[in-house]
Amino acid sequence: MCEPRDKEIHPPHQAFYIQSMLFNTTSAVQSLGLFNAMLATAQKNSPEDPYGALYGTRFLAELQNMIVHAGALSRYLWAANPNHRWRGAELRGALQITDENPLRDRDLRNSVEHFDEKLDDYLAEDIVGEIFPEYIGPTPTPNGVPTHIFRAYYVDTARFQLLDKIYDIEPIVAEVAQVHSKLLNMDKAGGMFGRGRT
Repeated sequence: MCEPRDKEIHPPHQAFYIQSMLFNTTSAVQSLGLFNAMLATAQKNSPEDPYGALYGTRFLAELQNMIVHAGALSRYLWAANPNHRWRGAELRGALQITDENPLRDRDLRNSVEHFDEKLDDYLAEDIVGEIFPEYIGPTPTPNGVPTHIFRAYYVDTARFQLLDKIYDIEPIVAEVAQVHSKLLNMDKAGGMFGRGRT
C-alpha cells in the first residue's frame, strides 16, 4: 500500500481514525466499568472475603480485554511499520500524547500481538510447582515453591498478571479513559482532529 505523498490524514478521513480508535477505547472502558461493578458488588455482599466471592474468570477476562484494547490503541499511535509511523505521529499530535505515555509500553503491545507465541513458549518450559489458572487477592509471598499463574489480579498493588508479565493497571486505565474522552469530543464535534482536545 502506498504511503500518501504528503503524509497527512486528510480532514475527510479523520473521522475513520476517530471511529476506529473509539471501538478500542469504548470496549476497554466498558470492561473497566464491569470490573469495578463486580468488585464493588463483591465488597458489599461479602465484606469478610470480597475477593473469594468474585467470579474469577469473568473478573480477570474484563481486565485482559482492557489490556488487549489498550495494546490495539497503542498500535495506532506508534506504528511498528516505518511506512505508517507518520500516521502515529499525527494521531499523537491530535490527541496530545507524548512518547512517555504508558500506552507505548512494548511489553503491553507484544503480549497482545504475540500472545499465541508467548503461550506456546511459556507452556514449553518445564512447569513444576504450584499452578494457578487464575488468582485474585494480595500479592503472594514466596514460599520456596515455584509458582505459575496464568492470570491474576493483585488487590494490594492494583496489578494484573498475564503469564510472566505484570502490568500496573492504573496508569493504563487513566490513559485509555483520557484518550476515550478526547475521541468522543472529536466525534461529537464533527469527526475532526483538534476539536476534541481538553
